[in-house]
Amino acid sequence: MKKLLSALYIFSVFLHFGCKSEVDLIADGESDYQIFISSDALQPEQYAAKELQRYIERVSGVTLPITNQKPDNGKAIFIGFKEAPESILKNLPTDSFINEEYIIRSDGQQLLIAGAGKRGTLYGVIGYLADHLGVRWYTREVVKTPEQKKIRLRLVEDRQKPHFEYREAWYQEAYDPEWALHNRLNPSLKPLPDSLGGSYITYPFAHTFENLVPHTQYYKTNPEYFSLINGKRSDKLSQLCLTNPEVLKIATNQVFKWIEEHPEADIYSVDQNDGEGNCECDQCTAIDKAEGSPAGSLLYFINQIADTVAKVHPHVKLQTFAYAYTEIPPKNIRPADNLTIRLCHYNYCSAHSMENCENHKPFRERYEQWNKISKRISIWDYFTDFSQYLMPFPNFETVKNDIKWYADRGARGIFAQGNRVRANGGGEFSELRAWVFAQLMWNPQLDAQVLIDEFVSNVYGEAAPEINAYIRLMHDQVKTDSLHFSIWAQPNEVHYLGVQSIQQADSIFAIAKEKVRKNEALLQRVELAYLPVLYTKLYFYSIGGTAYLSKNEMPAAFKQFKNLIDRHQIKAIGDMEETYGNLPRFMEKVEFAPQFIKDWWVAGPFDNTDLKGLSTIFEPEKNFSEQAVFKGKENMTFQWKRYQDHTSGYIDFASLFAPNEEAVAYAYTTYPMQEAGTKTFGVGSNDGVKVWINGKQVLNRPVSRKAEPNQDQFTVHLPKGENTILVKVDQLKRAWGFYFSEN
Repeated sequence: MKKLLSALYIFSVFLHFGCKSEVDLIADGESDYQIFISSDALQPEQYAAKELQRYIERVSGVTLPITNQKPDNGKAIFIGFKEAPESILKNLPTDSFINEEYIIRSDGQQLLIAGAGKRGTLYGVIGYLADHLGVRWYTREVVKTPEQKKIRLRLVEDRQKPHFEYREAWYQEAYDPEWALHNRLNPSLKPLPDSLGGSYITYPFAHTFENLVPHTQYYKTNPEYFSLINGKRSDKLSQLCLTNPEVLKIATNQVFKWIEEHPEADIYSVDQNDGEGNCECDQCTAIDKAEGSPAGSLLYFINQIADTVAKVHPHVKLQTFAYAYTEIPPKNIRPADNLTIRLCHYNYCSAHSMENCENHKPFRERYEQWNKISKRISIWDYFTDFSQYLMPFPNFETVKNDIKWYADRGARGIFAQGNRVRANGGGEFSELRAWVFAQLMWNPQLDAQVLIDEFVSNVYGEAAPEINAYIRLMHDQVKTDSLHFSIWAQPNEVHYLGVQSIQQADSIFAIAKEKVRKNEALLQRVELAYLPVLYTKLYFYSIGGTAYLSKNEMPAAFKQFKNLIDRHQIKAIGDMEETYGNLPRFMEKVEFAPQFIKDWWVAGPFDNTDLKGLSTIFEPEKNFSEQAVFKGKENMTFQWKRYQDHTSGYIDFASLFAPNEEAVAYAYTTYPMQEAGTKTFGVGSNDGVKVWINGKQVLNRPVSRKAEPNQDQFTVHLPKGENTILVKVDQLKRAWGFYFSEN
């Protein structure tokens, strides 16, 4: 079918121009062609002419002159529609082109590259270089310019437009202006300059309730403007009371101010703040109850703003989130015609594609429901681990398939949130993902696996087979339908980073590095690809995983990690630099990792109904006996059993006893002292914890938290000989376990 369509295109060109013979644009290092551009051309079109000249010279060695005068011999590449001759514009309705759409047309004698809007002609030049001359911009450093001593001017009728009007990939590397331009992204967070055609501008970018009605400005005088939560108006950043008429008035006026002050914007965001906290007042609750979702009161509020704006500015577009508590569509209220729904695919399965995983089923249904009631949908999706930018994250099935899924269902824009590592990038395969996303956002029908293979081959050179082997190693482990991981996973919470996998990865990269050791540029790329494996080893070492990295091996690995971090200017390992993304804190945890006690007897689960289990005295607290038989939760019987795991210092009750909500469990061990003295221990738990040393309680911490080493520390005097340690941890939800270290 593709060959038939191509033949029909060429046949149509013959019909337009007659049977002219093809000629050489460049041959034997010479050309009598020029690049013509109107003296009135837009600045981006002038840049397009220079880019064409620059890359044709790189490909062929020939510099074509740029002129504002039409050559007498007619041998020209015409840039832009302005002053292009009628002979090349024949039967071409130029007013039918939409923004960013372009055409590459040749009759075998002349070449036209032109498009609509500020970027259309520029994208046409990029399309000609990429699709017809084979130029590729893989990374900021790796640009492929295939040498061609002869460039034939063939019959061409290549008309293209992007599938998505808004295309943004949230990777530090993808915000380099030259890279973003050449890969035809139009990012909003860091827009391209007007000289390069500008971008698709969203103003403000997201979570704008605080911009509309600032909490700091209004709360003291008008607390009723903000969410009622548990009977109290929130004095913290939450959401707005969406049925308050004064809030509507203030917000509407602010939107009009945005439109006046930022006429360059393509769309204006009126959307909820990040997090939860929707208003529970009687009026808001009544709407939400009737609509079956807090999206009801949200649309009730924003539709009024949208209707008012439409009366004054009929062409202005607004957008709002369907995110977190507003993801479920309302039953009856419909979005205004000038309102785009920005639907967020937040925290579903990252291992499997949208179509092939039941974990995504609720979202698929919600997408279809929103699609039925909305004029326009844009997508915000998450393709990273927020807390672990440097961790291996085998999510290529979502990368390869989900953009097309959205395209097939009419989405207008894509924001692919990736691992935007400060300050120079360097996240796990971030350049690869960014490049593949850019190609798919322009044309989602491309074969994504072919794109991945092309990138790996051209960026990693001789080491490409090993890089592909490593990618397969990680992804083969997550194919099973029952295995999922989220955008907040920690290395010790996923199944694919076992000791054997990391050892295999080490072996693969050892071969890769040996292959490219004489090529410094390739070696640096391979070492950056290896960084997530090294990070994983250091992470496990910091929590007692001596099976990954011994105490003797740690200094060399730690030095290598620091060198790579410095070389690539990596400043954070997660989204929130000050907390879980804090790189200096991580390095301190590795360098000063304590010794963990990892050999225990464990017993459980016991009942924790009404969360009273931590304070309830169960049999293990009375004495320890290997033969003791216990009756626990739901009348199950069990005994103490041995637990030993040198892959981590984390004692994972959830894996031992299943993730029983409202349960408690115990761990028991002995600690020998050669001589009497004091000892400091550290405990981290998920969730509440009690500790007894030699039968005496030394810690009681009823708390809900995520376990980290040394969250609590205590010092005790221990006699010579064997000392007993008993730990009790309760389960509230999700993860369940503890760390116990000697400091």
